Formats: sequence, C-alpha cells, structure tokens
Amino acid sequence: MEQSVVIQVPKEWLEDIPEEFLTLRQIFKLGLTQYRIQRALALYRDGAGSLGYLAERVGVPKSQLIEAARRQGIQPDFSEETVLEELGR
Repeated sequence: MEQSVVIQVPKEWLEDIPEEFLTLRQIFKLGLTQYRIQRALALYRDGAGSLGYLAERVGVPKSQLIEAARRQGIQPDFSEETVLEELGR
C-alpha cells in the first residue's frame, strides 16, 4: 500500500539532485530512517526501553540503532544475558 506525500522544500535543498522519482524516493527513505533512529535514541535516553525494543518499535534494524548510538557516544546498557544472546551462546 502506498501513500502520496506532497511537501514544499527550499529550492537550494535540491541543487545538484536529479529530480528523478527513484532518487527523490531514496532521499525520503533515508530521511525517514534517520528520523526513526533519532526518535529511538531520544526514547532510549528517556528510559523508554532497551535499544532492541526501541529498534523494533520504530522499525529499524537493532544493529543499525546500536551503531548510531555508539556514534553519538551512547553506550548501550547490556546485561550479561544480552551479550551472550548477541554472541549466539
């Protein structure tokens, strides 16, 4: 199922960007992914759940969220059980 979205953006945002459907769609998808990651990290900082739970809640891969957290200096709070689970033991 698809939904149409119409937005107006400053012309300079699109300088040197091909105005092709697939290019604009990819840009939008990348932006949504970044929004979801930032939202999940904000929720994590507020104590709303684990990174795994929040990744599932916002719809991004857990590994991608953990990587983004580390880039922002957020050290995931892993229990020994979680570490063993991640290592497949």
